[in-house]
Amino acid sequence: MRKLELFKFDVQFQIRHGFYPAYALVSLLYIGLLSILPAPYVEQASILIIFTDPSVLGFFFVGGLVLLERDQSTFSTLFVSPIRIHEYLFSKVISLTTLSCLSSSIIFITVHESHLNYFPFIIAVMLCSIFFTLLGILLAVRVDSVNMFLYMSPALVIVFYLPLLDFFNLIDSFLVYLLPTKAVLLLLEGSFNTLSLWDYFYAIAVLTPWISIAYMLTLHEFQRFLRTKCF
Repeated sequence: MRKLELFKFDVQFQIRHGFYPAYALVSLLYIGLLSILPAPYVEQASILIIFTDPSVLGFFFVGGLVLLERDQSTFSTLFVSPIRIHEYLFSKVISLTTLSCLSSSIIFITVHESHLNYFPFIIAVMLCSIFFTLLGILLAVRVDSVNMFLYMSPALVIVFYLPLLDFFNLIDSFLVYLLPTKAVLLLLEGSFNTLSLWDYFYAIAVLTPWISIAYMLTLHEFQRFLRTKCF
């Protein structure tokens, strides 16, 4: 019940502070851009847009949210209540993943209509958003300001964008298959093609441990942050 209440609060907070209107506008801009591209480039451009923006919006939004809540001394009172850290993390991750899925779905369904395999698409967006939102929280509790968060962000996430080089046939290395974002790109490509059971197995087998590690690191750093900065 607490998780549901926290989730509802976070969604309402995001709506009140313009997250949903902002990404409604962003989605419309992307739809407009994709609608004027030559047909042979639309599929690849769609995957690139979803991979680099809506799927990872949680990383940047959650960083700002956590730093804002810290500056407002929210944590000093929040965790003397019955709320647990894992419930707080769950709410932040799922609420932003919901926004990510909505934005991505609007773009893809509008542009590609029925020419879309929705199952691998939504798995890709959901798992990618969960992973990057956790990374955003992890970084947010390690820095002291929004400017520092933005400065450090590229150093943390750039390695996860390396599979784009393989996506555009600029490199050919099996090492990219060890990264969770390669699995995300494979699933997004599967939105337009047929994936084998092995493809699904590979994607889940790679993404699950990465998400688990990101969660454990984030939980540990959040606990350390609360001990050293809030109490």
